[in-house]
Amino acid sequence: MEETININRRVIERCLEGDIKAQFQLYKQYSKAMYNVASRFLNNKMDAEDILQESFVTAFNRLGELQNRDAFGSWLKRIVINNCISLQRKRKIQFEEIDEQRHGEAVDADEGMPEVDPAMVHRAIKELPAKGRTVLVLRALEGYSHKEIAETLDITVSTSKTQYSRALALLNEKLKGKVYVD
Repeated sequence: MEETININRRVIERCLEGDIKAQFQLYKQYSKAMYNVASRFLNNKMDAEDILQESFVTAFNRLGELQNRDAFGSWLKRIVINNCISLQRKRKIQFEEIDEQRHGEAVDADEGMPEVDPAMVHRAIKELPAKGRTVLVLRALEGYSHKEIAETLDITVSTSKTQYSRALALLNEKLKGKVYVD
């Protein structure tokens, strides 16, 4: 692990010096994981590819701002997530504000899902409505708190919880009766 970190630091230093081979090396190392993040958000291969490219361009242009060279992967992931959210905003995905008195208290449904085939779950997530999918990915897959989701998406914490709960219920419904992993 320590050796990988040292290699990454050297590669990043070479990138800062304008070494295109070093940039390609970082791209090869992180592109698949970052593409997966983007595709979970966007549910569109071409959009995910565009966001991936845009995110790497942003990262390479702003690499000098990265304080902790060991945190490149998480920094790049944040850029990808922000770019996905920006694209969704440009496309005017609006999050409905939910009146808690009318609809009851939102449930934080982190539990109750049986273990299923990951590819099946990935396909089911892609079928979710964009609003719910975004909150679900941020909460369940990226580990954001509802407060962080609310701040990132400019919605209320209540709306985040409600969207998450609804998306999780839809996901559960889509996966009902499917083949479970042993």
